[in-house]
Parts: sequence; structure tokens; C-alpha cells
Amino acid sequence: MIGTQQLRVGTFNRQLVARRHKKKSFKKMMVAGLTLTSMVDMFSLLVIFLLQSFSNSPEIMALRNGITLPAAVSASAPIDAPVLALSAEDVTFDQKSIGTPQAVLGQPQPLLEQLQKMRAVWQASHPQEAFTGDVHLQADKALSSPMVSQFISMLISQGYSSIHLAVATGSGK
Repeated sequence: MIGTQQLRVGTFNRQLVARRHKKKSFKKMMVAGLTLTSMVDMFSLLVIFLLQSFSNSPEIMALRNGITLPAAVSASAPIDAPVLALSAEDVTFDQKSIGTPQAVLGQPQPLLEQLQKMRAVWQASHPQEAFTGDVHLQADKALSSPMVSQFISMLISQGYSSIHLAVATGSGK
């Protein structure tokens, strides 16, 4: 007798059996839930890894708004290098806006400082190698040749002598 209720042997045994069945089914649910959670976490990490890998890939050079590249019949595969993008409204180096082309040509110090920093970082990470001076140049085809030449001269003055002009694959029209 427990409290005011009297327990019968059959009722107590049924309660114990029912309790065991509940525990077994609960354990099965927990194992399935953990497996699913782990799998979702694994796929999330895989997606993040792939996005990071492809965002840093040199094959995917993001074009800035307002830049239309000239077409070319053949082009070599891109290499991993910083990108100098020139449009009529903006000059960006390594995805950081520096100013308008006229302002940068009038006061080139911010661009020259960015080029020097990039060179110092490269030399620090490659101490046993000579500086290659690779840089990609994305210039809008509407820009004048003298203006593009002035930017090329700035690149060369800072040791970036291997300038790769970005072009769109096409028929060369």
C-alpha cells in the first residue's frame, strides 16, 4: 500500500514495462536526432568552405559596376594577383575604392601607398623569392589610352612590371 492507494502486482508490473518501452523509444529518437544534426552541421561547414574557396579563386575576377572590358580572341588563364579596376567614375585597388581617375592622377599618393603595402605583404610572405610584380588591370574600354597609360606607368614605378590586362572573351569586335 502506497499512501491511500493499494497497488496490485499486475498493475505495478505493467507500469514498469511501459516505462522501459518509453525509455527505449526515447533513446532511439535521440540517436536519430543527433545523427541528423551532425549531418546538417557537416553540410553547413562544407558549403562555407566551398564559398570561401571560390570567393578567393583567381578565375573569378569580379568586375566592378561600370566597367566594360574590351573583347579579345584569345586570352591566357588568370593568375592570382591583386586587381586594379579603372572606370570613368572610380578607381579601386584590391576591392578598395581610391577615388575618381582624375583625382588619383592628380594626387597618386593613396594608390602608391596601397601598391607599396601590397608589395611589402608579398615580400614578407615570400622571403626567399624575388618580387614578380603581377597585377591585373581592369580598364573600361571607354577610357582613353593616355589615361590607362598613366596608371600603367604608376604600376611600373612601384615594381609591378607584369601587368595582365583583363579582357572579355569574344570575337574581338
